[in-house]
Amino acid sequence: MFTKELFLWLHVILATFWVGGMIFLSLVIAPYIKDKPFRNEAFQEVGKRFSLYGTMITLSLLLATGLVNAYLLHGGLTKRSIMEKLGLFALIVFISLVHDLWAGKRALNSKKHALWARWLGLINLLLGFAAVYMGVRIRLGM
Repeated sequence: MFTKELFLWLHVILATFWVGGMIFLSLVIAPYIKDKPFRNEAFQEVGKRFSLYGTMITLSLLLATGLVNAYLLHGGLTKRSIMEKLGLFALIVFISLVHDLWAGKRALNSKKHALWARWLGLINLLLGFAAVYMGVRIRLGM
């Protein structure tokens, strides 16, 4: 029983870090540096760090803990809702990679890429909310 609780707890902590980090970037970091002369450089530096921890590491661990939870709590990938969440997760990973490896890297020197990065980040945040909601519904057996 402890294994189920541990993996579910870890999955919730990772989701909190990922979605919470995006909220923090949007509501705290972005407004603070909006009018600063070092705005672009700060976004690049913060983006690099969050890309490593928030995207590459956290999303990888979310996939692993999500699959373990699917097997421990639901007997595998048999529920349609779990498969739908995996599809949403794949979309989130794709958008994260486009954001981090294409738009974000070019945003410093291109207003077009900066706009793309902003919109991709917002879309990913909204998809993150949807993924958390789906996780709650799955856990409640809905």
